[in-house]
Amino acid sequence: MTSIQPCPPKNNAELAREWDRLAEERHRQITSGEDLSFDHVVAPTSHFLLREADLTTVLDVGCGTGEFTAQLAAKAGTVVAIDPSAANMKLARFSCRYSKNVQFVVAPVEEVANSLDRRPATAAVAVMTLMTVPDLRQFAKAVARLLNTGGRFVATLTHPCFWPRYWGYDREPWFRYDRETFIEAPFVISNRETELRTTHVHRPLALYLSSFAREGFLLEVMAEPMPTEAVESRYPRRWEFPRFLAVRWVKGESSNNRLVL
Repeated sequence: MTSIQPCPPKNNAELAREWDRLAEERHRQITSGEDLSFDHVVAPTSHFLLREADLTTVLDVGCGTGEFTAQLAAKAGTVVAIDPSAANMKLARFSCRYSKNVQFVVAPVEEVANSLDRRPATAAVAVMTLMTVPDLRQFAKAVARLLNTGGRFVATLTHPCFWPRYWGYDREPWFRYDRETFIEAPFVISNRETELRTTHVHRPLALYLSSFAREGFLLEVMAEPMPTEAVESRYPRRWEFPRFLAVRWVKGESSNNRLVL
């Protein structure tokens, strides 16, 4: 597939510029209801996994254009929305214009962890973010530093086992499941194609689990959400396998000496 290609690793600033270009279109996709997966799979699953979390102070890491942030603000004490894209954050402020309990930080979470002077958060969420961060280990360290012991961290992401198959690059000669690979491709949802290109990072499932385990996170729940039959009928292609993965970790005591296989 010539439109989907591996690319050299990119840093947070380069990735933020890609999201700056996409922000208006992404906001339109979500607010119009065109993104079925956000409305019926990703957002509901994220809320479900947060149901047992202490929502006194919640970090929305990689908040994007803020639609999920606004939903979260309706049930949380305080939400800290974090995103490195200035264009995303401008729209996030608009999405949360009726929420008085949201704080906005335009920076990668790694910078926030090094500079933010506040009490640790009671929970954190990253909605469709983990596959877009350039350094997963540093991301995990940052979330661990910002979250208090016993706090839950919920993440939804493209399924590392099935996303390559879904988009058809699993048989490309450059692809190896067990190899971390930066991939540049048109940003596409099921019912809309765009000419805007963004970068995601393929990582094997084991890398996600081990990176957070090293920072003292204990796996509580792993889910592979699927749409209902009624919702699936609205997609142009049936779901043969889960397209997304959802995980809930709880932060334990940090243990840099833990053996991770």
